[in-house]
Amino acid sequence: MGKMKFRTGALAALIGISLLAAGGNAESAVADPHHSYIYNNFTGNLAEPPAAVTVWSSAMDVQADETAIGRGSAVTGGGKVYFIQQGQLLALNAQTGKRIWKYGAKLSAPLLYENGVIYASSQTGTIYAVTAATGKNLWSSSAPSKNPRQLLIDQGQLFAVNSDIQAYNLQTGKLQWKDNYSEPLWQAVQVQGELVLAEDTVSGAYSYDVLRAFDRKTGKQLWEAGNYSMPVAAGKGTLISPRTSNLLQMVALPTLDTLDARTGKVLGTAEYNPENINPDEALSSSGQAWISGNQLYINQGNTVYSYPADADPAKAAKTTYSAAGGGKDLMYAAGPYDGRILFSDGETVYGVKTANRQGVSYYGGASIARFDLLGHGMYIAKADGQLVAVNLLTGAQVLQLKTSGKAFGPTLLENGMILVQSKGKITAIKEPAALKMTK
Repeated sequence: MGKMKFRTGALAALIGISLLAAGGNAESAVADPHHSYIYNNFTGNLAEPPAAVTVWSSAMDVQADETAIGRGSAVTGGGKVYFIQQGQLLALNAQTGKRIWKYGAKLSAPLLYENGVIYASSQTGTIYAVTAATGKNLWSSSAPSKNPRQLLIDQGQLFAVNSDIQAYNLQTGKLQWKDNYSEPLWQAVQVQGELVLAEDTVSGAYSYDVLRAFDRKTGKQLWEAGNYSMPVAAGKGTLISPRTSNLLQMVALPTLDTLDARTGKVLGTAEYNPENINPDEALSSSGQAWISGNQLYINQGNTVYSYPADADPAKAAKTTYSAAGGGKDLMYAAGPYDGRILFSDGETVYGVKTANRQGVSYYGGASIARFDLLGHGMYIAKADGQLVAVNLLTGAQVLQLKTSGKAFGPTLLENGMILVQSKGKITAIKEPAALKMTK
């Protein structure tokens, strides 16, 4: 008993000494105090990508809001890049940055390049057509379209969209019509055959989507169809549009209706149930549908399903591209492109190969502002102002570029140059050889 008491007392003394030592700088050999967190505290095996060499850069006017910046401030064509600087339209050699010409005053984006002509508008709403080669004026519009958000060309007509749709003769700039719909139209329009299509939201006791069709010759509304979004395809006299839900009419399965282009009436319906759910137990489909080539794609969370576009979905075999191996929070982001379908959670990018459905991890790091796919490259603009170029075929990070801003327009490719649009600035670097796509 005496020996036992001695050992207990010695243990108590030892503990006391240990606690005294813990009060200083010496590390305790007893227990982790749980005062720290360590996770990604290592350099890893991946080498830091080299910094890109800036060939040239230039200031450009900042658009009024960051949504407009996201649509883009510059356009390219014919070996040149065009943008607005101090209210003037500038044309620069894409490879050297040398100014070739400047035009006008008090001009603003958006810009449109089409068949060797640049289209721009003034702050008062006049639209100008300018020869891209020389900077000479071809015409000025006969009537203004103030602050257009979209310029669109189709079959000899220029459409300017702000809260209205206006159509101009492409050769003369003469106003042909202004739509006769009394409410504002805020979303981008689409031209299909003899129709100009606009998507609208009607609000009251509840909100629902409306697809509106205007006669491209007169601007008069021909029909409207409730609970539809923009068509994903058009055929001879038909449109294929996704059906949308509202508070009173839920669409449990991704549904595409074939509409008569003349009347908007439903000619046929295709329902897709790739996950074999019970429609009676589902509230509303969150799937997005689109057509690329001869395949129809539907995304559901971190999975994309593919069907032959012209097949009966009840009989056709589907192909599944799952990003579950990359994380449960991944959502469809882009593709198919270069044999890949891409997913992102806003901080990482994960790809699935269309050939064998194998997963590829591309990027994990700072929050992603946007990415654009050019050649074999994925150009990731990060919210911290950094741009990283990633090889789609190998997953390797090829280069990085520090930019001036945290809001980005589309990254462009012209004549072997990558053009990065950040807020108030355009920066040109050479397209990496490994990312060039040979024709």
